[in-house]
Amino acid sequence: MTRILIAVDGSSHSTKVAQAAIRQASAYKRPLELHLVYVHLPIPTLGGMIKPVGHEALRRYYREEGEDALSRAKKLIDRAKFACTAHILVGPIAKSLAKTAKTLKCDMIIMGTHGIGAMSGMLLGSVAAKTVHLAPCPVLLIRD
Repeated sequence: MTRILIAVDGSSHSTKVAQAAIRQASAYKRPLELHLVYVHLPIPTLGGMIKPVGHEALRRYYREEGEDALSRAKKLIDRAKFACTAHILVGPIAKSLAKTAKTLKCDMIIMGTHGIGAMSGMLLGSVAAKTVHLAPCPVLLIRD
């Protein structure tokens, strides 16, 4: 069984990542296990500020943001008739992707070189580089 982790962030570039993952998956004759992953950076709690918001509201926020970020890529993968499991994680992005790839025994990670944010070229480009460094498997980077 070949396992592929597809990392998306909800940006328009995530569509390109999903399309590349579909092309890659189409090349395999063996059964595939696709894992569509979104990692949300943790919201700073600022010394107990989480209490007024509540843990359940925060979990709901992470889930809703994650589902929104995954939705376009999931629709493309579904239309291509590939099954995938969606994962919404909270934590440092590169470490979370590498740890999840290891836990799921993935054979490959597919992700974009840049993502959303005003400084995406500097910050999220470094996420791709960090993921390549930490990953237990090959990483296919899709250029913006």
